[in-house]
Amino acid sequence: MRCSAAVLLMRAPSREYRAEVAARTDATWRRALMIPGLLALMFGLLNSTAAVGHVSASLVGDEILCWAFVPAVQLLTGAVLIRSAGTRRVTFPRAIELLFAAHGPWSLWLVCTTLLQTVYPDPYVVIGSGVVPMTITAFMLIVFGREVLGLSGRQARLRAAAHQAVTVLMIVTYIELATRLSVRIIGAVGS
Repeated sequence: MRCSAAVLLMRAPSREYRAEVAARTDATWRRALMIPGLLALMFGLLNSTAAVGHVSASLVGDEILCWAFVPAVQLLTGAVLIRSAGTRRVTFPRAIELLFAAHGPWSLWLVCTTLLQTVYPDPYVVIGSGVVPMTITAFMLIVFGREVLGLSGRQARLRAAAHQAVTVLMIVTYIELATRLSVRIIGAVGS
């Protein structure tokens, strides 16, 4: 039984990215945008499940509309990462496609935390456990920079760090805007 491409990429990112670049497969924009679209669908399904424990077409549709900004922002930050490299070994749409292929750790984390939330709802576990996919993704971004964009190790590390810093800033900003977490933390510390 062959593992999925996402699992192979998580297990051996250097080898898999090298093979993908060597395959010289070109991507259309339609193909490059398919994974962000599937992520929006996944967010709709998972958020429906986490919120009410079931899915319906209208609820999933609403959740997709509410969460479509996440893949859109990822697409924007990914485009900046790719453009900032100046050079790349594949076309721009293919680079986008290969960048989104590194979403495996986050997708797996989202599925696991959604399942966990249905039996043990604890937002702090969700927030704290996010360090795991973030770390794996950072490593995969460094490999992406080296193998797909043709960057030196140092350049790849700097760009991956900048990309992850922007991602973390957006996550923290979203959490703050959605939950006023800082006020809750200040209240907990003050009491």
